[in-house]
Order: sequence, then C-alpha cells, then structure tokens
Amino acid sequence: MIEILLRLLRPRQWSKNGFVFAGWLFGGYLCEFHMFSLACGVFVVFCAISSAVYILNDIVDRERDRLHLRKRQRPLASGEVSVQTALALGMTLSTGALLGAWALGLSTLLCVALYVANNLFYSIFLKHVAILDVLSIAFGFVLRLVAGVYVLGELPTAWVVMCTLFLAIFLGIAKRRAELRSIGGQEALQRPVLSDYSIIYLDNLLSTAASMTILSYALFTVDSGKNPTLIITLPIVYYAIMHYKRLVMVSEYGEEPDKILFKDRLIPGLILLWLVTYFVIEYLGIHLLR
Repeated sequence: MIEILLRLLRPRQWSKNGFVFAGWLFGGYLCEFHMFSLACGVFVVFCAISSAVYILNDIVDRERDRLHLRKRQRPLASGEVSVQTALALGMTLSTGALLGAWALGLSTLLCVALYVANNLFYSIFLKHVAILDVLSIAFGFVLRLVAGVYVLGELPTAWVVMCTLFLAIFLGIAKRRAELRSIGGQEALQRPVLSDYSIIYLDNLLSTAASMTILSYALFTVDSGKNPTLIITLPIVYYAIMHYKRLVMVSEYGEEPDKILFKDRLIPGLILLWLVTYFVIEYLGIHLLR
C-alpha cells in the first residue's frame, strides 16, 4: 500500500521544486548553512503541496485517465486507491504544507497560497483554455522560484523571473506537443484542450519560447549588473535548449520533462557544466569582457 501511495504522490515530479534553490545558489549564499536550510524548508513545503495538487488533478481527471494508455495505471484511475483515501492524504499534505510555509514567513505562505489558487483554477478552468493552460503551469514555476528568494529576505530580480518564465513556457509547450503526438485522435476525450492545438502550431510556439528563453538569458548576462563575462555560458544554454527541442521534435520525447532529465545523459551534464562555468566566473571574479 505504501508503494501505491508513493506513486500517487509522484515523488519524481519533485525535481521541479528544485527551482526554490535558485535564490540560495545565485544569491551569494553557497557557504551559509542557515540560508540553505531555509531553502530546504521551502523545497519540502512545495513537495508536499505539489503532491496534494497532483492528487487533486488525479481525482478530477480519473475518468479521462482511464482512457490513456499510460495514465490508466495511476492509482486513482486504476482503482488501487479510493477517492476518500486520496482526499484525506491530500488534505493532510496541504495542511502540513501551509503550516510549514507559515513557519517560514508570510512571503512564503503567500507564494504557497497563490500556488494552490493557481492550481485550483488550472484544474477547474485554465487547463481547458489553450495558451492559458501553459501560462498557468509556468506561473507555478515562477512561484517556486520567488518563494525560494523571499525566504532568504531578498527580492527576486526581474531578469531571473523572466528567464524562469520563458523556460517554463518552453517546457510546458514541449509537454503539450508530446501529449498531442502520443494520443492522436483521442485528444477530445483525454485532454480536451489539445483539440485547440495542432503539431504545426505547437512547433511554432516551441520555437518562439526557445528563442525567448535564450534571449532572456543573454540579456541577463550582459545587462543585469552581473559580471558580463557570464556571456561565455550562453553557448551552453543555447545548446541545452536546442538539444531539448530536438528531443521533442525529432525524437518525440517531452511529455514528462522530468523523465528526460533523468533518462537523457547529456542534459544533466550540460546543466552541471553551466553551473560550474557560472560559479567559476562569479566566485573567482574572472573578467574578460566589459
């Protein structure tokens, strides 16, 4: 039973909550354990509340999930877990997350409350409206990011919010494309909003989002007050985005971004290379450009 409940919580999706560590990583707090512990607290809170949201979505979508080749194996769709049990678990997680957020501060509590409200609107309405469905998902990533910054007593910069927003939009569109590709003519039954998309249209959106993500990061490196030598990391970001785009458009991956993160060996390597290069330039104060 424990294994089934863990599947209901979708712990693999918790990797998305890693965005809460951005404030600690890039705010100059790498060697401050207290700041790291605060970021970890926000991470735990978002793991709990995101699992509660996944439970809500699974309850709402359980009939449609039964029509999906893969999603029919989910605990609620398969009948392995009752709706009553799922609701009890979801309420417990939500209560714990809100109490934890309150303990971390008003700003963290507000971000978590907005995350819950956004996902409620998503489950009830926004996931049925093209474009707004992806923007709602992207807003969730931004809330993770800013919560991880606010808990440190800092304000997030417009640059980091913009980069995160477009990256999340890019990932969301990639997911929609893979979903449409995988279910073919059954989109009206399994995810009605896919009827308002087409592969060609999503390819155009994907290209635009990829360009905006790269452009946002490029502008961040040269116009945010950071060391302009960080522009050296741009080719790494460009290659990572284009590689992901190729996986989605050519190799037909992308329905679950977290799966690509763990299955594709190149992307984790590119992320590590980018982080190492970024921190070497920042912390060693390497200035090659102005």
